[in-house]
Amino acid sequence: MSSIKDDLLDGAMKALQSPTAQKIMNNEKVQKGVAKAFRASYELKSEIEEKKEDFARRFNLATQDDLRTMKRELDRLHRQVDHLKRQQRENEE
Repeated sequence: MSSIKDDLLDGAMKALQSPTAQKIMNNEKVQKGVAKAFRASYELKSEIEEKKEDFARRFNLATQDDLRTMKRELDRLHRQVDHLKRQQRENEE
């Protein structure tokens, strides 16, 4: 899948380097349209993320952030247990 994405990205970059594309991209209306499209995309992603978090809260489900936080805490506890085991072995010797 990433190969297709890479191929498309390479093709788009080559197309954007053409003189015709440069002329189009220098048009102020096109620049404003592109900026508006990026803003709309960001706003849509943000709204979807908010809806997902709201849904997860309503149904008492763990979100990605919750899972990430729990994994960090679990890793920290594993390190602490390993440290305590090392201390115990050193004290026994």
